[in-house]
Amino acid sequence: MINDFMRNQFYDRILSRYVASQRCTDIGFGTGLLSILALKHGAEHVRAFESDHNRYLLGREIITRLKLQNQIELIHDRYVARTHAPTAVTFTETVNGNLWWEGLWNSLPTQPGHIFLPGEYFLELWAVEVSDDFARGLCRTGQTQKYFAPGVDIDPEFVAVVDALAGREPAPESPVLSPGIVQFQRQQETDWGWIPYMRALQAGSVVAKYSAKYHGDDQTEFVLTVLTDKWRNKTVLIVPRMGMQQDQDRLYLDTGHWGPGENPVLLVNPEDNLVVKHHATSGKITYKLGT
Repeated sequence: MINDFMRNQFYDRILSRYVASQRCTDIGFGTGLLSILALKHGAEHVRAFESDHNRYLLGREIITRLKLQNQIELIHDRYVARTHAPTAVTFTETVNGNLWWEGLWNSLPTQPGHIFLPGEYFLELWAVEVSDDFARGLCRTGQTQKYFAPGVDIDPEFVAVVDALAGREPAPESPVLSPGIVQFQRQQETDWGWIPYMRALQAGSVVAKYSAKYHGDDQTEFVLTVLTDKWRNKTVLIVPRMGMQQDQDRLYLDTGHWGPGENPVLLVNPEDNLVVKHHATSGKITYKLGT
């Protein structure tokens, strides 16, 4: 995780614009990377929270070896916005692949007044029409594709010959896709190390989205409705893409160590609109056709 250069550069840029001469709070100290970046950019002092005991001990050791006891105060506790007084600037990376599961929702500020970095978190629903052959391939048993699957309409005998020469078993029989919402393995990979459905999104577009900046006690989930009239008699790949943003800087979680977004689905010949719910604490994403 700490070698995720896209993540590290994202935080380096946004911290550089806000922390100079400020007293700061770091939520989720870990190895201390964000705190060290804050000091690099002139932060006066960092109050850091780390709830995991082993990481807290690691953090103490790092602070001691770097002789930063006067600049970083490490607290063995979980930060909650409603119970801890804010400093001028707060920053965190307590996110995971489904955005909310690590407790980020309860760390968000309840109202404007102090700087929270990154300041905005979002979910986008990306959609792209796909061929039935591609869709069925996603639903085959097994997570690794170890057979020839060119993804275009081509002579099946040619495919069989290539598989035979490569010493590969032929592709398993494709499942029948029933109309409605069809689940598949989000971590399905190929021998080439990429996620086939993520590449398909290059031809897709955002069909619904939300963003969040502040915590609300009465909010437990975010609900999106996707109109599906144009997808009658078609098969559509739906992929939730989550991320965070500050000013002009934006980072999709599926471009980093977090991996692909949680719970992508196929939508086969939908006969009603799609309702998508994203839980604000567990991060669980659910789909339903109809109201």
